Amino acid sequence: MAEPPELIQGIHTYCDRWCERCAYTSRCLQFRLEAEERGTGDALQNFDALNAQFWQEMGVALVQAMRLIREIAARAGIEADDLQSETAIYASSGTLQRDAREHPSASAALIYAGMVNQWFAATDELSDTGESLLTNPPHVLEESIQVIRHYHYFIYPKIVRAIEGRLSGKAASDREIEADCSGTAKVALIAIDRSLAAWSLLYGEYSAQEDNTLSILLHLDRLRRSVEVVFPEARAFIRQGFDAPYS
Repeated sequence: MAEPPELIQGIHTYCDRWCERCAYTSRCLQFRLEAEERGTGDALQNFDALNAQFWQEMGVALVQAMRLIREIAARAGIEADDLQSETAIYASSGTLQRDAREHPSASAALIYAGMVNQWFAATDELSDTGESLLTNPPHVLEESIQVIRHYHYFIYPKIVRAIEGRLSGKAASDREIEADCSGTAKVALIAIDRSLAAWSLLYGEYSAQEDNTLSILLHLDRLRRSVEVVFPEARAFIRQGFDAPYS
């Protein structure tokens, strides 16, 4: 299929697979093909501008989350250097697949998924209405919970894929592989950032779960730091369209 000039080539390669919240569906060939297969046409493209605004608001929430984490650390007597040393994690040796899945950052991402499940299960048990928070969230928290749910199981496979790329890249000294794993790690970091922002908005809403919410925030922050250590070039990776103008 010939690509119209307004499309951004390969924009879907380093996206978060959340078309409903994407600000670039009108310029994504992958979305266009899938929409045609489903017969949904260009319905989501009308929401591109609204989605851009939504992620800008989540960016503000991320700043709030970082401030909250610093306050938590200060109250617990944790120094910034201590947090950094806790997350100075590097790739280990051994077989490729086993290392990737057992790497400390991957394990931490899997632990996070379990923490999320436990948090929602415990919150539902404390509910007076008998309704699940996942299926019937309060309107004011609906968007935050959507963010948490979307990235819940997304972070772990992205980190595993990035680590696999790093290990194979070291073996082959392939710059293209190294760039790809940095791009994949950046998508994982974005998912962590957005999850941190969403959890900060839930903080204080459920007093009985406050300690567990703080534990999740601290765990995610350590995970974020560890991925940044393992992939120091990930934040600087440029995703066409998302991070740089494309023409």
